[in-house]
Amino acid sequence: MNHRRMETWLQYVKDELTNEERAICESHLDSCDACFELYMQCLEQAGDVLPQLEDQEAFSAAVMMRLEQEMPYTRPLEMVPEQTKRKLRIPWIQHPFFHYTVAAAITMILMSTGVFQTLTQHISRFDTASEKRTAETRILHVSVSEKLMNKTIGMLDSIQPRYERGDTHESK
Repeated sequence: MNHRRMETWLQYVKDELTNEERAICESHLDSCDACFELYMQCLEQAGDVLPQLEDQEAFSAAVMMRLEQEMPYTRPLEMVPEQTKRKLRIPWIQHPFFHYTVAAAITMILMSTGVFQTLTQHISRFDTASEKRTAETRILHVSVSEKLMNKTIGMLDSIQPRYERGDTHESK
């Protein structure tokens, strides 16, 4: 990225550049924060040379009108006319309070009919059945583990050297 020098920005502010150079500087300002800072410094330095606005309020009003024409939906809500505000209101069926009320009503109906109590009874049945299966699995696991351990010990005993087992007779 080619940054512009301070002198170039001063020429830009004083409108001393050609149209082609001016367009290049403007496109560069859009993408470079460092050069934008230099440009702002040049504006401050050349503040005495630049023309002053005679009617600042009229200029502000003209800018606001142009903005409203180009982007009509970006105005703050307090600037929107009352008729448009009515159109912006959400229908009562889409309002969050309506959704909370419906959810509370459904919860009350389900509680009063005993649906939640029935659900908890079914869950407790599943829990007890699960506990029984877990206990059976533990017993099965322990018995398989014990069998595996006994076979391993038997195999280790069979490959143990004879002198450790107590045999004094050595084969020659």
